Amino acid sequence: MKNIIFEIRYYLLFLVLSVGFFLTLIFSSESSTNSVNENFNSREIERSNIDLEKFLPLTSEKEQTSNRTQIIYVEKNNTLIELLDKAGLSNKYIRALIKAKGSEKLANLKIGDKLEIDINRDQVPENIFLTSDGLNGINANFKNGLFSIGTASRQPDVLERFASVEIEDSLYSSALKSGIPDSVIMDMVYIFGWDIDFIFDIRPGDSFDILYEEYFLKGNQVKNGDIKAARFKRGKKVYTAIRYFLKNGEKEFFSIRGKNVEKAFLRSPVEFSYISSKYNLKRMHPILNKIKAHTGVDYAAPTGTPVRTTGDGTVSFRGNNGGYGKLIEIKHSEDYSTRYAHLSRYKKNLKVGDKVSQGEVIGYVGSTGRSTGPHLHYEFRVNGMHTDPLTVKLPAAKPINENEKDSFFKTAIEAMNMMDDYYLKLYAESN
Repeated sequence: MKNIIFEIRYYLLFLVLSVGFFLTLIFSSESSTNSVNENFNSREIERSNIDLEKFLPLTSEKEQTSNRTQIIYVEKNNTLIELLDKAGLSNKYIRALIKAKGSEKLANLKIGDKLEIDINRDQVPENIFLTSDGLNGINANFKNGLFSIGTASRQPDVLERFASVEIEDSLYSSALKSGIPDSVIMDMVYIFGWDIDFIFDIRPGDSFDILYEEYFLKGNQVKNGDIKAARFKRGKKVYTAIRYFLKNGEKEFFSIRGKNVEKAFLRSPVEFSYISSKYNLKRMHPILNKIKAHTGVDYAAPTGTPVRTTGDGTVSFRGNNGGYGKLIEIKHSEDYSTRYAHLSRYKKNLKVGDKVSQGEVIGYVGSTGRSTGPHLHYEFRVNGMHTDPLTVKLPAAKPINENEKDSFFKTAIEAMNMMDDYYLKLYAESN
Protein backbone atom coordinates (compact mmCIF):
# COMPACT_ATOMS: atom_id res chain seq x y z
CA MET A 1 0.00 0.00 0.00
CA LYS A 2 2.82 2.29 0.91
CA ASN A 3 4.49 1.51 -2.38
CA ILE A 4 1.35 2.43 -4.30
CA ILE A 5 1.02 5.79 -2.50
CA PHE A 6 4.66 6.56 -3.15
CA GLU A 7 4.27 5.85 -6.87
CA ILE A 8 1.21 8.11 -7.07
CA ARG A 9 3.09 10.96 -5.39
CA TYR A 10 5.98 10.39 -7.75
CA TYR A 11 3.78 10.60 -10.78
CA LEU A 12 2.01 13.72 -9.47
CA LEU A 13 5.33 15.44 -8.83
CA PHE A 14 6.51 14.52 -12.31
CA LEU A 15 3.27 15.86 -13.81
CA VAL A 16 3.55 19.17 -11.91
CA LEU A 17 7.17 19.62 -12.99
CA SER A 18 6.29 18.83 -16.59
CA VAL A 19 3.42 21.30 -16.66
CA GLY A 20 5.55 23.97 -15.05
CA PHE A 21 8.28 23.41 -17.65
CA PHE A 22 5.87 23.74 -20.53
CA LEU A 23 4.23 26.85 -19.03
CA THR A 24 7.65 28.45 -18.65
CA LEU A 25 8.42 27.76 -22.30
CA ILE A 26 5.08 29.26 -23.43
CA PHE A 27 5.40 32.51 -21.42
CA SER A 28 9.02 32.85 -22.43
CA SER A 29 8.04 32.51 -26.09
CA GLU A 30 5.24 35.12 -25.82
CA SER A 31 7.53 37.51 -23.96
CA SER A 32 10.20 37.09 -26.60
CA THR A 33 7.66 37.59 -29.37
CA ASN A 34 6.27 40.76 -27.74
CA SER A 35 9.78 42.06 -27.25
CA VAL A 36 10.61 41.42 -30.90
CA ASN A 37 7.37 43.07 -32.03
CA GLU A 38 8.02 46.08 -29.84
CA ASN A 39 11.54 46.40 -31.21
CA PHE A 40 10.25 45.96 -34.73
CA ASN A 41 7.58 48.64 -34.25
CA SER A 42 10.10 50.96 -32.70
CA ARG A 43 12.39 50.58 -35.69
CA GLU A 44 9.51 51.09 -38.08
CA ILE A 45 8.53 54.36 -36.39
CA GLU A 46 12.09 55.55 -36.34
CA ARG A 47 12.63 54.67 -39.97
CA SER A 48 9.33 56.32 -40.86
CA ASN A 49 10.46 59.55 -39.23
CA ILE A 50 13.75 59.45 -41.10
CA ASP A 51 11.97 58.84 -44.42
CA LEU A 52 9.58 61.77 -43.87
CA GLU A 53 12.45 64.12 -43.17
CA LYS A 54 14.30 62.82 -46.19
CA PHE A 55 11.45 63.35 -48.64
CA LEU A 56 9.96 66.64 -47.32
CA PRO A 57 11.14 69.53 -49.56
CA LEU A 58 13.54 71.86 -47.83
CA THR A 59 11.93 75.21 -48.86
CA SER A 60 12.79 78.64 -47.62
CA GLU A 61 10.21 81.32 -46.86
CA LYS A 62 11.02 83.16 -50.12
CA GLU A 63 10.57 79.99 -52.20
CA GLN A 64 7.14 79.44 -50.66
CA THR A 65 6.02 82.98 -51.58
CA SER A 66 4.49 83.22 -55.07
CA ASN A 67 4.43 86.14 -57.48
CA ARG A 68 1.94 88.83 -56.47
CA THR A 69 0.59 92.19 -57.58
CA GLN A 70 0.12 94.86 -54.95
CA ILE A 71 -2.34 97.65 -55.76
CA ILE A 72 -2.24 100.95 -53.87
CA TYR A 73 -4.59 103.89 -54.46
CA VAL A 74 -3.09 107.36 -54.19
CA GLU A 75 -4.54 109.54 -51.45
CA LYS A 76 -4.00 113.16 -50.49
CA ASN A 77 -0.36 114.08 -49.68
CA ASN A 78 0.98 110.62 -50.65
CA THR A 79 4.52 110.48 -52.08
CA LEU A 80 6.03 107.82 -54.33
CA ILE A 81 8.69 106.84 -51.77
CA GLU A 82 6.03 106.52 -49.07
CA LEU A 83 3.86 104.23 -51.23
CA LEU A 84 6.80 102.04 -52.29
CA ASP A 85 7.85 101.68 -48.67
CA LYS A 86 4.25 100.82 -47.76
CA ALA A 87 4.35 98.07 -50.39
CA GLY A 88 7.34 96.55 -48.57
CA LEU A 89 9.99 97.24 -51.23
CA SER A 90 13.61 97.08 -50.17
CA ASN A 91 15.44 100.41 -49.97
CA LYS A 92 17.86 99.34 -52.70
CA TYR A 93 15.00 99.04 -55.21
CA ILE A 94 13.45 102.34 -54.09
CA ARG A 95 16.82 104.10 -54.54
CA ALA A 96 17.30 102.47 -57.95
CA LEU A 97 13.87 103.66 -59.08
CA ILE A 98 14.36 107.23 -57.87
CA LYS A 99 17.73 107.44 -59.66
CA ALA A 100 16.31 106.10 -62.94
CA LYS A 101 15.70 108.46 -65.84
CA GLY A 102 12.03 109.49 -65.99
CA SER A 103 11.28 108.77 -62.34
CA GLU A 104 9.76 112.26 -62.03
CA LYS A 105 6.87 111.00 -64.20
CA LEU A 106 6.11 108.29 -61.67
CA ALA A 107 6.44 110.76 -58.83
CA ASN A 108 3.73 113.00 -60.34
CA LEU A 109 0.93 111.40 -58.31
CA LYS A 110 -2.71 112.50 -58.42
CA ILE A 111 -5.42 111.61 -55.94
CA GLY A 112 -7.25 108.52 -57.18
CA ASP A 113 -4.34 107.23 -59.29
CA LYS A 114 -3.54 103.54 -58.95
CA LEU A 115 -0.03 102.17 -58.37
CA GLU A 116 0.33 98.51 -59.42
CA ILE A 117 3.50 96.74 -58.27
CA ASP A 118 4.34 93.25 -59.61
CA ILE A 119 6.64 91.49 -57.11
CA ASN A 120 8.21 88.10 -57.90
CA ARG A 121 8.94 85.29 -55.42
CA ASP A 122 12.39 86.76 -54.76
CA GLN A 123 10.73 90.02 -53.65
CA VAL A 124 12.01 91.87 -56.72
CA PRO A 125 9.62 94.57 -58.10
CA GLU A 126 9.66 93.46 -61.73
CA ASN A 127 7.12 96.05 -62.86
CA ILE A 128 5.61 99.26 -61.45
CA PHE A 129 2.66 100.85 -63.27
CA LEU A 130 1.05 104.20 -62.40
CA THR A 131 -2.35 104.74 -64.01
CA SER A 132 -5.53 106.75 -63.64
CA ASP A 133 -7.76 104.67 -65.93
CA GLY A 134 -6.20 101.22 -65.55
CA LEU A 135 -5.06 101.10 -69.17
CA ASN A 136 -2.74 104.04 -69.85
CA GLY A 137 0.02 105.34 -67.64
CA ILE A 138 3.72 105.33 -66.70
CA ASN A 139 5.52 102.00 -66.50
CA ALA A 140 8.83 101.12 -64.76
CA ASN A 141 10.37 97.78 -65.71
CA PHE A 142 13.23 96.28 -63.68
CA LYS A 143 15.84 94.29 -65.61
CA ASN A 144 19.54 93.63 -65.13
CA GLY A 145 19.61 95.74 -61.99
CA LEU A 146 18.13 98.87 -63.59
CA PHE A 147 14.69 100.44 -64.06
CA SER A 148 13.58 101.65 -67.49
CA ILE A 149 10.67 104.12 -67.33
CA GLY A 150 8.27 105.29 -70.04
CA THR A 151 4.63 105.69 -71.08
CA ALA A 152 2.68 102.49 -71.65
CA SER A 153 -0.75 101.32 -72.77
CA ARG A 154 -2.36 97.97 -72.03
CA GLN A 155 -4.99 96.28 -74.15
CA PRO A 156 -7.99 95.05 -72.13
CA ASP A 157 -10.19 92.05 -72.81
CA VAL A 158 -13.44 93.26 -74.35
CA LEU A 159 -16.70 91.51 -73.44
CA GLU A 160 -19.89 92.23 -75.36
CA ARG A 161 -23.17 92.57 -73.46
CA PHE A 162 -26.78 92.86 -74.62
CA ALA A 163 -29.92 93.78 -72.73
CA SER A 164 -33.56 94.23 -73.71
CA VAL A 165 -35.57 96.13 -71.12
CA GLU A 166 -39.23 97.03 -70.76
CA ILE A 167 -39.69 99.96 -68.39
CA GLU A 168 -41.94 99.14 -65.44
CA ASP A 169 -41.67 101.91 -62.87
CA SER A 170 -38.71 104.04 -63.97
CA LEU A 171 -36.03 103.71 -66.63
CA TYR A 172 -33.22 103.78 -64.10
CA SER A 173 -34.55 101.08 -61.76
CA SER A 174 -35.68 98.86 -64.67
CA ALA A 175 -32.24 99.10 -66.28
CA LEU A 176 -30.47 98.29 -63.00
CA LYS A 177 -32.68 95.21 -62.52
CA SER A 178 -31.47 93.99 -65.93
CA GLY A 179 -27.85 94.24 -64.79
CA ILE A 180 -26.90 97.29 -66.85
CA PRO A 181 -24.12 99.29 -65.13
CA ASP A 182 -24.93 102.74 -63.80
CA SER A 183 -22.44 104.42 -66.16
CA VAL A 184 -23.99 102.77 -69.23
CA ILE A 185 -27.47 103.92 -68.18
CA MET A 186 -26.18 107.48 -67.84
CA ASP A 187 -24.52 107.30 -71.26
CA MET A 188 -27.73 106.10 -72.89
CA VAL A 189 -29.69 108.93 -71.26
CA TYR A 190 -27.10 111.37 -72.57
CA ILE A 191 -27.14 109.89 -76.11
CA PHE A 192 -30.94 110.06 -76.46
CA GLY A 193 -31.26 113.15 -74.26
CA TRP A 194 -31.57 115.50 -77.24
CA ASP A 195 -34.73 113.78 -78.52
CA ILE A 196 -36.24 112.38 -75.32
CA ASP A 197 -36.91 114.15 -72.06
CA PHE A 198 -36.28 111.29 -69.64
CA ILE A 199 -37.99 113.21 -66.87
CA PHE A 200 -41.22 114.02 -68.67
CA ASP A 201 -41.59 111.70 -71.69
CA ILE A 202 -41.02 108.18 -70.33
CA ARG A 203 -43.99 105.90 -69.64
CA PRO A 204 -44.29 102.33 -68.28
CA GLY A 205 -44.29 100.03 -71.31
CA ASP A 206 -41.63 101.97 -73.17
CA SER A 207 -38.62 99.77 -73.92
CA PHE A 208 -35.07 99.74 -75.21
CA ASP A 209 -32.43 97.35 -76.55
CA ILE A 210 -28.79 98.08 -75.89
CA LEU A 211 -25.51 96.54 -77.03
CA TYR A 212 -22.45 97.61 -75.06
CA GLU A 213 -18.88 96.60 -74.25
CA GLU A 214 -17.13 96.05 -70.91
CA TYR A 215 -13.36 96.12 -70.47
CA PHE A 216 -11.37 93.79 -68.21
CA LEU A 217 -7.70 93.34 -67.39
CA LYS A 218 -6.48 90.38 -65.32
CA GLY A 219 -10.08 89.67 -64.38
CA ASN A 220 -10.77 93.18 -63.06
CA GLN A 221 -12.95 95.78 -64.78
CA VAL A 222 -10.70 98.68 -65.76
CA LYS A 223 -13.06 100.90 -67.72
CA ASN A 224 -16.75 101.77 -67.82
CA GLY A 225 -18.81 100.10 -70.49
CA ASP A 226 -19.15 101.77 -73.88
CA ILE A 227 -22.34 101.64 -75.94
CA LYS A 228 -22.05 100.20 -79.46
CA ALA A 229 -25.70 100.52 -80.45
CA ALA A 230 -29.05 101.30 -78.84
CA ARG A 231 -32.68 101.36 -79.88
CA PHE A 232 -35.29 103.16 -77.78
CA LYS A 233 -39.03 102.64 -78.29
CA ARG A 234 -41.20 105.41 -76.83
CA GLY A 235 -44.83 104.95 -77.74
CA LYS A 236 -44.93 104.56 -81.51
CA LYS A 237 -41.60 106.32 -82.04
CA VAL A 238 -38.30 104.45 -82.37
CA TYR A 239 -34.95 106.18 -81.84
CA THR A 240 -31.66 104.57 -82.85
CA ALA A 241 -28.04 105.36 -82.06
CA ILE A 242 -24.96 103.72 -83.60
CA ARG A 243 -21.42 104.33 -82.35
CA TYR A 244 -19.06 105.35 -85.14
CA PHE A 245 -15.40 106.39 -85.06
CA LEU A 246 -14.72 109.17 -87.54
CA LYS A 247 -11.54 109.24 -89.60
CA ASN A 248 -10.07 111.77 -87.17
CA GLY A 249 -10.53 109.21 -84.37
CA GLU A 250 -13.40 111.00 -82.61
CA LYS A 251 -16.41 108.97 -81.49
CA GLU A 252 -19.92 110.11 -82.38
CA PHE A 253 -23.39 108.56 -82.43
CA PHE A 254 -25.66 108.65 -85.46
CA SER A 255 -29.16 107.38 -86.20
CA ILE A 256 -29.60 104.47 -88.61
CA ARG A 257 -30.14 107.11 -91.32
CA GLY A 258 -26.84 108.84 -90.59
CA LYS A 259 -28.23 111.82 -88.67
CA ASN A 260 -26.20 112.95 -85.69
CA VAL A 261 -28.11 112.09 -82.50
CA GLU A 262 -26.64 115.18 -80.86
CA LYS A 263 -28.40 118.48 -81.03
CA ALA A 264 -27.13 121.92 -80.21
CA PHE A 265 -29.04 121.68 -76.89
CA LEU A 266 -29.96 119.05 -74.33
CA ARG A 267 -33.64 118.71 -73.50
CA SER A 268 -33.11 118.81 -69.75
CA PRO A 269 -30.58 120.66 -67.55
CA VAL A 270 -31.12 118.31 -64.57
CA GLU A 271 -30.79 114.52 -64.69
CA PHE A 272 -33.54 112.32 -63.21
CA SER A 273 -35.69 115.03 -61.69
CA TYR A 274 -39.34 115.77 -62.42
CA ILE A 275 -41.21 118.76 -63.78
CA SER A 276 -43.12 120.57 -61.07
CA SER A 277 -44.34 123.43 -63.26
CA LYS A 278 -44.49 123.76 -67.04
CA TYR A 279 -44.22 126.76 -69.35
CA ASN A 280 -47.48 128.68 -68.86
CA LEU A 281 -48.09 132.32 -69.76
CA LYS A 282 -51.27 132.44 -67.62
CA ARG A 283 -50.09 130.71 -64.47
CA MET A 284 -51.19 131.85 -60.99
CA HIS A 285 -47.97 132.71 -59.14
CA PRO A 286 -47.80 130.62 -55.92
CA ILE A 287 -46.26 133.45 -53.84
CA LEU A 288 -47.59 136.66 -55.45
CA ASN A 289 -51.05 135.05 -55.75
CA LYS A 290 -51.80 136.69 -59.09
CA ILE A 291 -51.64 135.77 -62.75
CA LYS A 292 -48.02 135.96 -63.85
CA ALA A 293 -46.52 134.30 -66.92
CA HIS A 294 -44.31 131.33 -66.16
CA THR A 295 -41.74 131.71 -68.92
CA GLY A 296 -39.79 128.54 -68.26
CA VAL A 297 -39.93 125.04 -66.81
CA ASP A 298 -39.42 124.16 -63.13
CA TYR A 299 -37.52 120.98 -62.29
CA ALA A 300 -38.06 119.83 -58.70
CA ALA A 301 -34.86 118.38 -57.23
CA PRO A 302 -33.06 118.29 -53.87
CA THR A 303 -30.82 121.21 -52.92
CA GLY A 304 -27.32 120.61 -54.26
CA THR A 305 -28.38 118.62 -57.34
CA PRO A 306 -25.96 119.47 -60.20
CA VAL A 307 -27.28 121.76 -62.94
CA ARG A 308 -25.72 121.41 -66.40
CA THR A 309 -25.71 123.81 -69.30
CA THR A 310 -27.83 122.50 -72.14
CA GLY A 311 -25.52 123.85 -74.86
CA ASP A 312 -22.08 125.24 -75.61
CA GLY A 313 -21.78 128.93 -74.92
CA THR A 314 -20.42 131.82 -72.86
CA VAL A 315 -21.49 132.92 -69.37
CA SER A 316 -23.18 136.31 -69.90
CA PHE A 317 -24.56 136.76 -66.36
CA ARG A 318 -23.79 135.31 -62.93
CA GLY A 319 -25.28 136.81 -59.78
CA ASN A 320 -28.43 137.65 -57.85
CA ASN A 321 -31.39 138.88 -59.89
CA GLY A 322 -34.51 139.66 -57.82
CA GLY A 323 -37.08 136.87 -57.87
CA TYR A 324 -34.70 134.66 -59.85
CA GLY A 325 -32.36 134.48 -56.87
CA LYS A 326 -28.95 133.22 -57.87
CA LEU A 327 -28.99 133.16 -61.66
CA ILE A 328 -26.71 132.08 -64.51
CA GLU A 329 -27.38 133.10 -68.12
CA ILE A 330 -25.56 131.42 -71.01
CA LYS A 331 -25.37 133.01 -74.45
CA HIS A 332 -25.07 130.26 -77.05
CA SER A 333 -25.22 132.30 -80.26
CA GLU A 334 -26.82 135.44 -81.60
CA ASP A 335 -30.13 133.61 -81.60
CA TYR A 336 -30.12 131.38 -78.51
CA SER A 337 -29.66 131.91 -74.76
CA THR A 338 -30.66 129.96 -71.62
CA ARG A 339 -31.23 130.87 -67.96
CA TYR A 340 -30.81 128.80 -64.77
CA ALA A 341 -32.43 130.31 -61.64
CA HIS A 342 -32.94 129.80 -57.87
CA LEU A 343 -29.47 128.20 -57.57
CA SER A 344 -28.01 127.46 -54.16
CA ARG A 345 -24.48 128.09 -55.44
CA TYR A 346 -22.42 128.37 -58.60
CA LYS A 347 -19.68 126.14 -59.91
CA LYS A 348 -16.43 127.13 -58.20
CA ASN A 349 -14.52 129.90 -60.02
CA LEU A 350 -17.22 130.26 -62.72
CA LYS A 351 -17.38 133.88 -63.90
CA VAL A 352 -18.84 136.04 -66.67
CA GLY A 353 -17.00 135.49 -69.95
CA ASP A 354 -16.12 131.83 -69.27
CA LYS A 355 -16.71 129.32 -72.06
CA VAL A 356 -18.84 126.33 -71.10
CA SER A 357 -19.51 123.05 -72.90
CA GLN A 358 -22.77 121.23 -73.34
CA GLY A 359 -23.47 119.05 -70.29
CA GLU A 360 -20.96 120.89 -68.08
CA VAL A 361 -22.05 121.48 -64.47
CA ILE A 362 -22.43 125.23 -63.88
CA GLY A 363 -24.30 125.36 -60.57
CA TYR A 364 -26.48 123.53 -58.06
CA VAL A 365 -30.21 123.44 -57.35
CA GLY A 366 -31.43 125.68 -54.54
CA SER A 367 -34.35 127.84 -53.40
CA THR A 368 -33.02 131.39 -53.61
CA GLY A 369 -35.22 134.32 -54.72
CA ARG A 370 -38.98 133.91 -54.87
CA SER A 371 -39.23 130.16 -54.49
CA THR A 372 -41.54 127.81 -52.59
CA GLY A 373 -38.93 125.06 -52.35
CA PRO A 374 -35.79 123.58 -53.95
CA HIS A 375 -36.06 123.49 -57.73
CA LEU A 376 -34.44 124.78 -60.92
CA HIS A 377 -36.22 127.35 -63.06
CA TYR A 378 -34.99 126.89 -66.65
CA GLU A 379 -35.66 129.31 -69.52
CA PHE A 380 -34.94 128.96 -73.23
CA ARG A 381 -34.87 132.11 -75.38
CA VAL A 382 -34.83 132.44 -79.15
CA ASN A 383 -34.01 135.91 -80.49
CA GLY A 384 -34.64 137.27 -77.00
CA MET A 385 -38.17 135.81 -76.84
CA HIS A 386 -39.23 133.22 -74.25
CA THR A 387 -39.91 129.78 -75.76
CA ASP A 388 -41.21 126.56 -74.24
CA PRO A 389 -38.09 124.39 -73.65
CA LEU A 390 -40.17 121.22 -73.85
CA THR A 391 -41.56 121.81 -77.34
CA VAL A 392 -39.02 124.02 -79.10
CA LYS A 393 -37.41 122.34 -82.12
CA LEU A 394 -33.73 122.09 -81.34
CA PRO A 395 -31.14 122.68 -84.05
CA ALA A 396 -29.31 119.49 -85.02
CA ALA A 397 -25.59 118.81 -85.10
CA LYS A 398 -23.86 117.89 -88.37
CA PRO A 399 -24.82 114.54 -89.99
CA ILE A 400 -22.28 111.95 -91.13
CA ASN A 401 -19.82 113.28 -93.72
CA GLU A 402 -20.51 112.28 -97.33
CA ASN A 403 -17.09 110.63 -97.67
CA GLU A 404 -17.77 108.43 -94.61
CA LYS A 405 -21.36 107.43 -95.37
CA ASP A 406 -20.59 104.02 -96.93
CA SER A 407 -18.35 103.04 -94.03
CA PHE A 408 -20.91 104.21 -91.49
CA PHE A 409 -23.86 102.40 -93.08
CA LYS A 410 -21.84 99.17 -93.10
CA THR A 411 -21.14 99.64 -89.37
CA ALA A 412 -24.78 100.51 -88.69
CA ILE A 413 -26.19 97.46 -90.50
CA GLU A 414 -23.77 95.12 -88.71
CA ALA A 415 -24.65 96.62 -85.31
CA MET A 416 -28.42 96.46 -85.83
CA ASN A 417 -28.23 92.88 -87.16
CA MET A 418 -26.17 91.93 -84.14
CA MET A 419 -28.77 93.44 -81.80
CA ASP A 420 -31.54 91.57 -83.60
CA ASP A 421 -29.63 88.27 -83.28
CA TYR A 422 -29.11 88.83 -79.55
CA TYR A 423 -32.78 89.75 -79.14
CA LEU A 424 -34.01 86.59 -80.91
CA LYS A 425 -31.66 84.43 -78.87
CA LEU A 426 -32.83 86.09 -75.64
CA TYR A 427 -36.47 85.66 -76.66
CA ALA A 428 -35.93 81.98 -77.53
CA GLU A 429 -34.28 81.27 -74.17
CA SER A 430 -37.12 82.90 -72.23
CA ASN A 431 -39.80 80.74 -73.91
